Amino acid sequence: MKTLYISAFMLLSSFLLHAESFSYDHSSPNPTEENSYPNPQIAVKTNGLLWLTTVMNGECEVFFHPHISASLSLAWCPWFISQKFALRNLSIMPEARWWLRADAKGHFFGLHLSAAWYNIKFGDYRYQDTNRPLWGGGITYGYYFPLTTNWGIELSIGAGYLSMRYDRYHNVDNGAKIDTRQTSWFGIDRAAISISYRFPR
Repeated sequence: MKTLYISAFMLLSSFLLHAESFSYDHSSPNPTEENSYPNPQIAVKTNGLLWLTTVMNGECEVFFHPHISASLSLAWCPWFISQKFALRNLSIMPEARWWLRADAKGHFFGLHLSAAWYNIKFGDYRYQDTNRPLWGGGITYGYYFPLTTNWGIELSIGAGYLSMRYDRYHNVDNGAKIDTRQTSWFGIDRAAISISYRFPR
């Protein structure tokens, strides 16, 4: 998973170095060019990085103001990948965003919350949430650039605080419970390279 985050950060950095070339200039005297990307009302998107880990996901974003939007993302993986490895989970992440540009292109910053229920197999152990889910929150930085009038790519990375309490089992069929643990963690808690479709106002 650390390798996935590092790869996502490298891709994000590379895209951001060139992202300005994909955006249009506010000072352009050509009204046709400005109107080619109307302000959005709703966007739907999916994170390709999660699909690479076999986690299905989707997100809906609503734009309330030229600079303000709110989104809700869901991720779900109901299956075991193999006898020794699985990322079964159901997670939800609401987020509020502030866009630097009034047309919701380019840079944005966000505040996000997260909650997840999980049953993860890895190596010799299986980890399962107890009576409460993993929960946390943090900040997000991202960049959106359009590909067409409606389609675009959104890159984002977030860091925050996570708290979890879980039971640990031997990773075999009907494996016995070993113990219950509780831990907190601060660091990168999300990374996304998303395909987005925006419905204009």
